Amino acid sequence: MGKINRQSLKETYNEHITLFSIIKGLVISFLITVPFFALLAFVLTYTRFPEKYISSSVIITTVISILIAGSTATRKVRNKGWLNGAAVGLIYMMTLYLLSSLVFKDFSVTRHTFTMLLIGVLSGSIGGILGINLRQSGRGRVKA
Repeated sequence: MGKINRQSLKETYNEHITLFSIIKGLVISFLITVPFFALLAFVLTYTRFPEKYISSSVIITTVISILIAGSTATRKVRNKGWLNGAAVGLIYMMTLYLLSSLVFKDFSVTRHTFTMLLIGVLSGSIGGILGINLRQSGRGRVKA
C-alpha cells in the first residue's frame, strides 16, 4: 500500500507544476524584463527613439520574458504544459499590473489591461508547451 501511495504522489507531482517552479520562472522572467526595460528607458532618454515603437517594445519584451518563464517553469512536469505555462503568464501579468498600479496610483482596468493579460496567458501557454517538448526531446540525447 505504501508503494501505491508513493507512486501516486510521484505521478501527481509530475502532472502539476510546483510552487518552486512558478517562483523560479517568475524570477527569471523579471530578471529578463527589468534590464530590458532599463535599456529601453536609457534609449528613450538619450536618443531620438520614436515614441510609436515604445508599446511594441514593451509587448515584445513581455512576450519573450513570459515565454522563457513558462518554459522554465514547466520543464519538470510531464503534461498540461500549456495550462501550467498559462498560470505562470497570468501570475506574471497580475504581478506586473499590481506593481505598475501601485507606482502610478491607478488601478483602472482598461481594454489594454485585458489585451496584455491575454498576451501574457497565451505567451505562457506557448512557453509551457515548449518547456515540456524541449525536455522530452532532450531525453534521447546521449550525454558526453
